[in-house]
Amino acid sequence: GDFPGYGIGGYSVGEDHETMYETLEPLVAEHMPKSKPRYLMGVGNPTTLVRAVASGVDMFDCVLPTRTARMGTAFSSEGRLNLKNARFKHDQRVLDERCDCPACAGGFTRAYIHHLVRQGEMLGGILLSQHNIRYLLALMERVRAAIAQGRYEQFYRDWMDSPAANDF
Repeated sequence: GDFPGYGIGGYSVGEDHETMYETLEPLVAEHMPKSKPRYLMGVGNPTTLVRAVASGVDMFDCVLPTRTARMGTAFSSEGRLNLKNARFKHDQRVLDERCDCPACAGGFTRAYIHHLVRQGEMLGGILLSQHNIRYLLALMERVRAAIAQGRYEQFYRDWMDSPAANDF
């Protein structure tokens, strides 16, 4: 039918990412009008967003950024960081030097957030949630700029070649 937009759901419920793309890419490219918004529900890690945009998806929502944050995980330009890991115990860097979220801009170190997460302090999950949401918003700002400048294919290749793509 001729709908104002199209929702795509039922992905990310157990299949691996490659299987999801095998069906998502033709679904969006061949069966959905390019002139209508296409909304992918329940998918929220950075690389999935970048790949879905390349397939023609316009909008997303997901609990992943905050759910993983509450479990001690941060998205970063280095890939996914599990702040529960002992390797962060003495790490004096912020989560991501490129990030302007309250945790990074506020100078909260990986060591401090590691401590908060290991002790079950709510502030750890709050800081990581704020960080993950800002990280994804900044990523999508970069995505929109690349599309507007006609360089999304290069952006996509650069992303896939970067450590940030290691976010599963």
